[in-house]
Amino acid sequence: MFVEGVRLFVVVLGTAAGYWLAQDHGVESEGMAAMLGCLVGYVGGGVLGRLLDRAVGAVERRAEAVNPAQVVAGALGALAGGVAAVVFVLPVALLFPPRIAFPVAGLVTWVAGWLGHRVLGRKSVAVLEMLGLSTRPLVRAHAYDSRDGLLVDSSVVMDGQLLTLARTGLLGSDLLVPQFVLDEIQGFADAPDGQRRRRARRGLEMLETLRTDGPVRVFVLEDEVPEIDAVDAKLVALARRLQLRLLTNDGPLARAAELQGVPTCNLRRLAQELSPAVMPGDFVRVALTRRGREQGQGVGYLDDGSMVVVNGGETLVGGPEVMLQVTSVVPTAGGRLVFAALDES
Repeated sequence: MFVEGVRLFVVVLGTAAGYWLAQDHGVESEGMAAMLGCLVGYVGGGVLGRLLDRAVGAVERRAEAVNPAQVVAGALGALAGGVAAVVFVLPVALLFPPRIAFPVAGLVTWVAGWLGHRVLGRKSVAVLEMLGLSTRPLVRAHAYDSRDGLLVDSSVVMDGQLLTLARTGLLGSDLLVPQFVLDEIQGFADAPDGQRRRRARRGLEMLETLRTDGPVRVFVLEDEVPEIDAVDAKLVALARRLQLRLLTNDGPLARAAELQGVPTCNLRRLAQELSPAVMPGDFVRVALTRRGREQGQGVGYLDDGSMVVVNGGETLVGGPEVMLQVTSVVPTAGGRLVFAALDES
């Protein structure tokens, strides 16, 4: 098709050239001259078309490494090539008469448009990423395929248990971390709150460990939801758009996602179900990390994330682990709230 297109333009140019040359030199048989120009253009156009096709094929083989999204990138390439050709042949149109300029302009536009289509079509992924678009399909025949990954939020990354859970083999899917979630965690890593800063930095280190030497693969998604500002709402909208499951430790986020039809995996809920229950009278060893809401209270956390409140423990905040005796356990939406007292013995 490409060769025939080149041949067509050369035939038109040869026919017109033969007719106009005969007319300019006073030859009476303009028709014979035009026919001779047509034959020369047919043969010469075939040769020229094949040479150009080989040149385009060489360029195509250089771009063979990237898998294309032909429709969008190819159309953009053809449009860019056509615009570049028009700019290039504009001086020709001004310097030469229209009978010469139009066929030359058509030929150059055809070659440039075809070349742009072939090259940018092969480079489709990179081109679409530069334009802020994604090659991931937004609609699939089967939602939540077992080969899909899990969309991860900041609470899971900062929890610290993701690496352990991945090593157990329970996570059989890839972990997909949106770029805006990484930006949020990075903001936490630079926050003045010491505890949040430590958790965020530990989460970033854990992601790097998973990425380089983990049992599951970690990918960063560049997909953006510019029409939404809140990170949690962005996450739910992106999970719906890409038809992915959401991995979170945030109870309210999990409920909001499930109400919108997004399946969720709540690691905190799983840990509460699997971890042994802490009962009143049990002894636990906890480091108190901050003051509580009430006067004299100290607050620490169990390994599963449960908050431990100790009356009279304010003086022990920031110190080593202490032995506590559980006095009561209160279930809450965010997990268990454990009240404990210092073990006097």
